[in-house]
Amino acid sequence: MFTLYQYLHCPFCVRADMVANYTGVPHKKVLLLNDDDETCHKLIGKKMVPILQPDDGTAMGESLDIVDKILSLAPADKQLQPAQQAEKVTTVLSKYSSDMNGLLFPRNILIDQPEFATAGARDYFQAKKEKVIAMTFTEAMSKTEHYIGRINDMLSKLPLLKASASLGMDDVLIFPFLRNLTMVKGLEWPQPVKQYVDDIAALTDIHLYWQQAV
Repeated sequence: MFTLYQYLHCPFCVRADMVANYTGVPHKKVLLLNDDDETCHKLIGKKMVPILQPDDGTAMGESLDIVDKILSLAPADKQLQPAQQAEKVTTVLSKYSSDMNGLLFPRNILIDQPEFATAGARDYFQAKKEKVIAMTFTEAMSKTEHYIGRINDMLSKLPLLKASASLGMDDVLIFPFLRNLTMVKGLEWPQPVKQYVDDIAALTDIHLYWQQAV
């Protein structure tokens, strides 16, 4: 059995978590506080999640390396289908990354998430992410209407997404970023995109934020 250290909101953590859940490889999840630098540095020498720690005490970071490690332990019928359209979709997503950050960063600490259970963890995250978006979270929230317009445009431009009965690398690379947008109230989700998000969440037992959206 291995231990998977992660945050609930982190899309890179979601990559590892969805594959761990889908494959059924025995593991334990540890949700760290966002300001817990010590655990990360102790395990891999830097602040990064997800982290996979096997029983032998070694540890590794980098989400796709962790995915590969989990797959190496998984049965043949739980291997992933190869990527086909991930590059096309992530190219669209990347063009709107600053808009997604403006929407998502302040909302991460407005909803109930275990990594932000303390004031110190929330303050740590806010200080770091306000530097990334070059504005305060209050300012970012005041631009919600603008950001929503931009993300609605993005959602309308996505290629057709459809879940299958088996997980693919496309899903690992695409779903985590769409999943986080479920924490935003007022987005206009094209029905096929919303269905895809719901279906992959069900297939991989990943928490969505529809009921917590702000």
